[in-house]
Amino acid sequence: MHVNPSIVLARLQRVVRERLRPRLYEPLADVSVSAWRVDGDGEPVPPGHALGLDVLADRENPGYVPFAVGDTWGPAWGTTWLRIEGRVPGSVLPVELVLDLGWFDHSVGGHCEGLVYRPDGMPVKALHPRNGWVRLTGPGAAPDVLAVDGSFTLYVEAAANPLLLGLPPFVETTLGEKPRPDEPEPYRLVAAQLCAFSPDVFALLRDLEATGDLLPHLDPGEPRYWRVLDAVEAALDATNVPDARAALADVLARPAHATAHRVTAVGHAHIDSAWLWPLRETRRKVARTLTNVLALMDTDPTMVYAMSSAQQFAWVQADHPELFERVRARVAEGRIVPVGGMWVESDAVMPAGESLVRQISYGQRYFAETFGHESEVVWLPDSFGYSGAWPQLARRAGYRWFLTQKLSWNDTTVFPHHTFAWEGIDGTRILTHFPPSDTYAAEVTAAELKHAVTNFRDKTRSDHSLLLFGYGDGGGGPNREMLARAHRFRDLEGAPRVELRAPEKFFADAEAELGDRAPVWAGELYLELHRGTLTSQIAMKQGNRRAEAMLRTVEYLATAAAVRDGAAYPYDELDEAWRTVLLHQFHDILPGSSISWVHREARDTYARLDARLRSLVPGSGAPGRLVGWTVVRAEPAVAPGADGVLDNGILRAVIGPDGHVTTLTELRTGRELVVEGGQLGVLQLFRDEPVRWDAWDLDRHVLRSRVELTGPVTVAATGDAIVVTRQHGDSTFTTTYTMRPDAPRLDVTVDVDWQEREHLLKLSLPVAVHTMRSRYETQYGSIERPTHENTLADEAQYEVCSHRWVHVAEPGLGVGVVNDSTYGCDVRRVPGGTDIRPTLLRAPRFPDPDTDRGRHTFRFAVLVGDETDTRAAADDLNAPQLAALADVEPLMTLDVESGAAVIDWIKLADDRSGDVIARVHETRGGRAITRPNLGFDATVTETDLLERPLPPDSDLPVALRAGRLVLGPYQIATLRLTPSPSKEC
Repeated sequence: MHVNPSIVLARLQRVVRERLRPRLYEPLADVSVSAWRVDGDGEPVPPGHALGLDVLADRENPGYVPFAVGDTWGPAWGTTWLRIEGRVPGSVLPVELVLDLGWFDHSVGGHCEGLVYRPDGMPVKALHPRNGWVRLTGPGAAPDVLAVDGSFTLYVEAAANPLLLGLPPFVETTLGEKPRPDEPEPYRLVAAQLCAFSPDVFALLRDLEATGDLLPHLDPGEPRYWRVLDAVEAALDATNVPDARAALADVLARPAHATAHRVTAVGHAHIDSAWLWPLRETRRKVARTLTNVLALMDTDPTMVYAMSSAQQFAWVQADHPELFERVRARVAEGRIVPVGGMWVESDAVMPAGESLVRQISYGQRYFAETFGHESEVVWLPDSFGYSGAWPQLARRAGYRWFLTQKLSWNDTTVFPHHTFAWEGIDGTRILTHFPPSDTYAAEVTAAELKHAVTNFRDKTRSDHSLLLFGYGDGGGGPNREMLARAHRFRDLEGAPRVELRAPEKFFADAEAELGDRAPVWAGELYLELHRGTLTSQIAMKQGNRRAEAMLRTVEYLATAAAVRDGAAYPYDELDEAWRTVLLHQFHDILPGSSISWVHREARDTYARLDARLRSLVPGSGAPGRLVGWTVVRAEPAVAPGADGVLDNGILRAVIGPDGHVTTLTELRTGRELVVEGGQLGVLQLFRDEPVRWDAWDLDRHVLRSRVELTGPVTVAATGDAIVVTRQHGDSTFTTTYTMRPDAPRLDVTVDVDWQEREHLLKLSLPVAVHTMRSRYETQYGSIERPTHENTLADEAQYEVCSHRWVHVAEPGLGVGVVNDSTYGCDVRRVPGGTDIRPTLLRAPRFPDPDTDRGRHTFRFAVLVGDETDTRAAADDLNAPQLAALADVEPLMTLDVESGAAVIDWIKLADDRSGDVIARVHETRGGRAITRPNLGFDATVTETDLLERPLPPDSDLPVALRAGRLVLGPYQIATLRLTPSPSKEC
């Protein structure tokens, strides 16, 4: 008999679509529906109020009115509560309440969702486009829903989240904020019905997926292909479901090859803590997802679910304590696995080193106190690149492994490994895995499994990879279809072996399998995509940077007051402040890729936080700032001379009539620092029209559209500055040049009233330094990157992250550029030198069409000196100015015997013992020997980043040796200073 594979597959698709899926449910009875649109602003109310269990003083009692299938509901971002009443008829099959809230055929977690409650307020199950049912009878039935006579009442909290990732994608939209009251309601109730569910039809559908979907990935030259094809056709010929399943039984029973790739499959839902929805909606998304996970676990004892982000667990604990206790029980069983050990899945490039430490310490502390669990794997599947400081941070916090998959999105080069040893800037290594399925939201399909096998790049060393399955981004998690597919692929010829288990088991096996043969990748994991996130929503970057600087100042001053004066340390206030900062470092908030609602709230939050932290500064005195660990008072600037000249006896700058620096001379040597024929301080405007991801991407073609702002300009000398003002379209740009006495630096402040659309702004600073590589500050050190474009990988780094400074050098001369609030930057060779160009602003259309409209201030300094001088200038420029600051003697200094090292942070210990914690690190990538010099009597011990004694079997280098610190390149040392009894606070 001749068999045509393409016809069989086409027939299979139609049979599934038109004959089997419609038979999955048999309608049994209608239900009665009534609805209450949450009054007022439509913001969520506690479930108890909607269910009539609690009365809110500022809300009217819910008024449910009749509601029918076909009626619309909303408005966008509003909440509608549905009350569903009915009686379950007799049925030999399981009975389910089937609901369709008006879903589109895509974007699970990206539009309307619902959470079903019992009348007593207990969450039962969530609803989304791939999970629109509630089991009422039979195995896995929701408990305590039906009365003795089969009647029931359920409530659905329906969230009218607008669809922002529709077709075409990334169109300009105003739905990032609540629409006007007269906007049409976006959703329509499509179905609400009691149906009999057919487990046999469901099983046949999964059998056909495991065989029919596998066929295109089998080799037609092998017998297996034809036997599966024959079995599928026989199943399609069958006249009933049992015969169809029997036709497939033999091919489904054939075991995988002995050398088949192994896949550890872990249930997961990567839930963005904010993105195309506000923070308040994420709280509900987490609860919905966990409700579904728990329902699945009640029916499938093999399911394991990994969940990151202590913040998301804490939200559920606060909002749904009864649900949280069920979660806690599953964690105790090892079936819900808290992973990552961080407060949120943060951006992994822009936060300061101490912020990353706190992400870990606050997260791991929550996991330990709440679950008695500490994660061993850093879990950051979707952050936009990874600093080279991560391996040391992870290992010094007790992690063994690191997971991400984001580099599979690279737009230029292909990352060469999936399981490898990642070596950080200090030389520390950590075993790292990229799931080769190239997704953190798999559905356990044959295509995904085949891709994982063929894509896996370390086959010579390993035969094992990880698969994260479940709807993500907007949540939803695994569903019963995914689990059923995973079971069929457990041991199936022609497919990899799939095993449901915890991610730590995969990593332990991979570690044992590789031994010391893991390939090594050294340095940062630079993502060749989403480069615009270093600049979009600049207020997020400024708010984060200034909050970090304020926390550093406040924690130190509070520590000094506690140690010296016995003052109460504001533990609770600082914990609250840190948790706020950590939440806003989430990888779609700090990078600026969320809707306008998120960023509007964040701007307000940062303003309140700054005011609160300033109120915690102890003591009083004259205005000043804390630079290093010394209070510095303001100095008068050098008065400008005639013809636009600033001269402090060390540097001489001439500002021309067009408002740019035409010459910057180091007076000691006569060395000119401006590239011949160039000018410092030119503002460059670029047409910024991304191909795909507006807020995320800065594409190559953008940098080819430069327009220099050289039009009409006003140059005026004030008492201590030269002020340059120019207009371009509706935007205004003011550049202010100043010099301090006795400092080899020129300060440049740029004030912008930004009214552009789809444009990007850079500040050009071309210096006469010839170098092949430039150096950028990163967490606890610096990183060197090329200034040329010799290779594809070099060229792909056309926009990179700089923290507070960039430094370029040639023999005899070093020049640094420091900033107070920017991250995006490019440094490229130009004739005669190197052009350092910080990126100031963007104006993308999606997801916030008004990104960064308004006023912004940026401060820069160009200085002569080495990296240590540049770092000191960055400390100075970023130190917060305080209205009243008392003098304070340093609690600790370093007597450096050789090399370069600094104290990065001083605080009181997390355990509230009164011990002081000091974080020290080497700064130049060399070796340093230094001795801690304490300003109070204390004993000194070294700890890990979580302030615990160093494990005796650690392979990480110990710094504290006989009272001295011996530091390797970029090595971090955390010191616990225990005050002597007579000096206890």
